[in-house]
Amino acid sequence: MEEFDSGIKPMDGVSTSTVGFVGMTARGPLTGVPQFVGSFAEFQRIFGGYLPKGIYGQRRFLPMAVEQFFANGGSRCFVMRLLDGTGAQASAADLGTLKITASSVGAWGDSIRVSCKRSPVNDKLCNLLVSSPEFEESYENVSMDPKSDGYLVRLLEKSLLVRAEYTPAEEVPDLYSLFPDSEEDKKNGNWVTVPLTGGCDCAKGENPADKINAAVLKGTDDGPNRRSGLCAMKDVAEVSILVCPGATDPAEVQEIVTHCAEMENRVCILDMPSGMNQVTDLQQYRAQFDSSFAAMYHPWVQVFETLEKKSVYMPPSGTMAGVYARTDTERGVHKAPANEVLRNCTGLETVFGKPEQDMLNPVGVNLIRNIQGLGIRVWGARTCSSDPSWKYVNVRRLFIYIEETIRRNTGWAVFEPNDQLLWTKVRGSIASFLGTLWRNGALMGATEAEAYFVNIGKGSTMTQDDILNGRLVCVIGVAPVRPAEFVIFRITQIMEQNG
Repeated sequence: MEEFDSGIKPMDGVSTSTVGFVGMTARGPLTGVPQFVGSFAEFQRIFGGYLPKGIYGQRRFLPMAVEQFFANGGSRCFVMRLLDGTGAQASAADLGTLKITASSVGAWGDSIRVSCKRSPVNDKLCNLLVSSPEFEESYENVSMDPKSDGYLVRLLEKSLLVRAEYTPAEEVPDLYSLFPDSEEDKKNGNWVTVPLTGGCDCAKGENPADKINAAVLKGTDDGPNRRSGLCAMKDVAEVSILVCPGATDPAEVQEIVTHCAEMENRVCILDMPSGMNQVTDLQQYRAQFDSSFAAMYHPWVQVFETLEKKSVYMPPSGTMAGVYARTDTERGVHKAPANEVLRNCTGLETVFGKPEQDMLNPVGVNLIRNIQGLGIRVWGARTCSSDPSWKYVNVRRLFIYIEETIRRNTGWAVFEPNDQLLWTKVRGSIASFLGTLWRNGALMGATEAEAYFVNIGKGSTMTQDDILNGRLVCVIGVAPVRPAEFVIFRITQIMEQNG
């Protein structure tokens, strides 16, 4: 009995609703792979809560944008923190050869306290308590012996608050004795506590928000797992939507658009400057960018800010990312993310009407409008492209979805014999996937032949030279569904005729 594979390979569609956020947070790593976040509570544990306006100004909106993303239907995102790199980590003093520091750069580390007490199980072991205003972490039976399962340095590698460094000596020290405190406390075995100090977000005397610019947003590329800023998002192939809340400086926006155009597997949702309400100003701002991988939304939306305890206006990109995710889940990526309600929004910074809509929509400014009887809805689905073939957001995102799905599900064909059997398998796999899209309403056409084609074979897509050089060429065509952007009703009056 022998088994062999002669059928087509099924294709699983890639995720289209995973968002990448880049911006300022209270804490969190500045380099490496962006952190996965599955809820706003998880975001708060890793990156901290809301940011005060007095310090962060227009750069404080990332936590609020992530909250809006989940409130509007989002479920998965990756977050990358931004700072200019001149800050410092808080650390504990007077611990001898042991060094305990905050897990990341920032003034937030000055609120951490590390407490130690001898373990009731063994006098040579200790219990450790690491606390901050938000939460605390406890570790039992901690040792300074690198061979021990409870080795302090190894245990704190998973901590969200602190890290430890220690150079092992010939004699393993007593952790409890390294903590400075009164002799009476140590004699009685009480908790001894050390604070962390010296943390800062940037150079002393400077505002961290003022140090963010296009270069910091772009980040540095020191290789895999050592990138920062937008460059770090290269390490996460799952991201299909990119958001940098409140980044409206043209140089920064160009970096965002360039990143998406280079990656070719994601689109960016862009904000327009707060308070910009003149049609000519909006048209001029929009005209600076030309890319099918970007979509621009305006005006800013009103939400209740928990930290300030009042309603404020914030950029709409985080809210729109949630709308994108919700539309993908409920209808599919082929559905334009428009005519959808914005949840958790109580108002708009500027109320635009039909005259502004008629002038701004054709140039790619997607307005958010408060329509009587319908509530606050997004009323546009255009990209920032001057190419008519790519003027709709859902068309660009549908092609990204098709391309990424085919790319990730045809890896099995590499190094297979480049013959008729392989061509039949590849054609069958792709045709089966596109057929499912057509039946789900993502492609135009009364029949599958009208909706798509898949051509592969010698003489049609490949020459003998292609085959001899190991190239398999497959030509695919699809007819995407475009949104009914203008719904026109023609009504006529029928005159009564007497006959």
